[in-house]
Amino acid sequence: MTVARSLSPAEPDLITGHTLALLRIVSLEGEEVVQYNAPKGGWTSDVLECVDYFSVSPDGWDAYLGEQWIGSSEV
Repeated sequence: MTVARSLSPAEPDLITGHTLALLRIVSLEGEEVVQYNAPKGGWTSDVLECVDYFSVSPDGWDAYLGEQWIGSSEV
């Protein structure tokens, strides 16, 4: 499972400004599989990395907070 996390100050934090958006899991064919509401306090990288993406899209997935791409099984 790969979800984008800023590893250095030079890299953008992809979840900034999107922490209260819906988490959308989209299949590699482009079909939205599931949506999750943000937890109380909003999404964090730690919480996003605990989601079992493959349980809802076993053949691969892209993850979005709203329209912001945040990760993929293909990275």
